Amino acid sequence: MGMLGVYMLTDENTMNILSDNDNLFEAVENYGEEKTTISYGIDKLWDGLHFLLTDKSSQEPIEGEPLSEAVVGVHVLDCKSFIAYTAPYEIHTIIKALNEVDIDTLITKMNLSKFRKAKIYPNIWVKKNEEQLKKELKQEFFNLKTFYEKALNSQTGVLVSIY
Repeated sequence: MGMLGVYMLTDENTMNILSDNDNLFEAVENYGEEKTTISYGIDKLWDGLHFLLTDKSSQEPIEGEPLSEAVVGVHVLDCKSFIAYTAPYEIHTIIKALNEVDIDTLITKMNLSKFRKAKIYPNIWVKKNEEQLKKELKQEFFNLKTFYEKALNSQTGVLVSIY
């Protein structure tokens, strides 16, 4: 199945309850399955989008870099089953950075050999898939941006889980 990225709108009260749980992974998984949880699944393209935006794998998150934090979150709660949280007061900075991205230029300059050399997950960065990958990364960029705008409008944080 592979590692999938999921983003969930989470208010601070819910985040406090989740983070106090002895089994954070299970608590987050259950929260993600609740019918009332608003979520967005980036599937397996989280690392590719992180690399496209930052020239670094998400294995090397860049602290204080809003484009990196848009993909992997700001506050890492669990390194093993990667879970992170971005608080409501941090959302505006991420949206500002996403709004400044010229995604068309990034997509045009995208070099798949750099993705392969950096061992970006998953191992799909081959020439025959190039046009489809560009299309999907561009769409996921807009999906992620829209999701953060929802967080801003609802004054919630974003819980990120990648496992």
